[in-house]
Amino acid sequence: MSKPTHVFVIFIRTTPEKLWQAITDPDFTVRYYHETRFESDLRPGSPYAYVMEDGRNAIEGIVLESEPPRRLVMTFSMRYNPTLAADPPSRQTWEIEPQGEVCKLTVIHDDFPEETATFNVVGGGKMAILSSLKTLLETGVPLPL
Repeated sequence: MSKPTHVFVIFIRTTPEKLWQAITDPDFTVRYYHETRFESDLRPGSPYAYVMEDGRNAIEGIVLESEPPRRLVMTFSMRYNPTLAADPPSRQTWEIEPQGEVCKLTVIHDDFPEETATFNVVGGGKMAILSSLKTLLETGVPLPL
């Protein structure tokens, strides 16, 4: 039996460079990713975190691959909730493919041992984050989530 996996695909009118910046720049992520700031030097083996306003890590992990502006692979551990924090790390892959005036963004969230609490939260919330990212890049204003 295959392990649970989420695959999210969205098309955004932007360049790969601007999309990469929006995914990795804390001044962008705070606007669409539940008011968290992405912090990392993006080198493989380095830690990263989505940091909440109070300084706690909402999500953290290790950068596995970083190929700007095309691919970012990281382990993924939610920390803002004790139930989620108890889950083993999973993996999140961001793939950016230019297609004319738009970019195809594919986010693959896998390496779950089973349908964990994290798997269920990701399944219910990632499209809202990606839709807000798309709206922010295309209009300058994120969705009011």
